[in-house]
Amino acid sequence: MQKYPSETRIILALKREGHLSLNELADEIGISKMAVLNHIQKLEAQGLVERRLVKTKVGRPFYKFGVSENSKVGMVPSDLSMLDELIDYLSSNGHETVVTDFLRERYSQVRLDYEKKLSRFAPERKVEELAKLREQENYFPELKSGGKDNYELLEYNCPIFSISRKFGVACSLETQLFSSVLGREVSSTHRQVDGSDVCKFLIRKESKE
Repeated sequence: MQKYPSETRIILALKREGHLSLNELADEIGISKMAVLNHIQKLEAQGLVERRLVKTKVGRPFYKFGVSENSKVGMVPSDLSMLDELIDYLSSNGHETVVTDFLRERYSQVRLDYEKKLSRFAPERKVEELAKLREQENYFPELKSGGKDNYELLEYNCPIFSISRKFGVACSLETQLFSSVLGREVSSTHRQVDGSDVCKFLIRKESKE
């Protein structure tokens, strides 16, 4: 998978590890402490990262950094703000079914698209290729092997966070989407809309029809 820009890698590291110091971030990202500080200051100005002072019994106090609540939506393209307003309008005016119908239709189209793109790959390659598709769509995925042909798919960004937190069916449809295109059993154990810093999907061996 591609190497993300340093500021994105800092956010992903904080989402994975929680609060980290400048030294810890420099080691994690592989750049100098001064470079990390420069990126951190930009992220703080955007409201994506916040710091807290850590006092110790020995030595000087130091700062640890973590993601802010805004980071859940701050990695989403700004041109989606109008869509957010439309969702709020429909929801507050009793048109929830319009949104849920739209989401079901959208995922139906996404499923057809994914199936077409994954059709040329052997079953054992489809999970990896699915992760690449999600990367292209800015979900910032990380794929881990769970052994015995099982996998964990972690996604550190949710481009549809503002929709998912109002309409939980979006998360359910996403899990069904993965299961359908992979032909495997898929379950979701962590969701960003529930306060987690990551969406986690457990992908098991092929489903038995």
